Amino acid sequence: MWRLSRRVIAVGGDTIEARDRQIFVNGKLLDEPFIEHIEPLGTYADMDSFGPIVVPQGKYFVMGDNRDVSLDSRTATFGMLDASAIVGRPLYVYRSPKKERRGRSLE
Repeated sequence: MWRLSRRVIAVGGDTIEARDRQIFVNGKLLDEPFIEHIEPLGTYADMDSFGPIVVPQGKYFVMGDNRDVSLDSRTATFGMLDASAIVGRPLYVYRSPKKERRGRSLE
């Protein structure tokens, strides 16, 4: 079984929306300086803009940091997660391409 690392972006009852890669939860823009885009805006239009979506109670909307190639809640094959699918949280960023993030604790 694969263990993937994704960020919980929205929880049950939240409304999530993306407009040109900017993520809004309950109408508030998220500050996400850690995300990366490797493709030009519009390459994956359905990943760049979506919603608004109301996250059902008991579900979690998750997204990866490398947004252009991340298998996450934006895709039908991955979808939103149940609480039982969340098994932990990362403590360190390992092998980040960004030197300033290597070995940094996320706590």
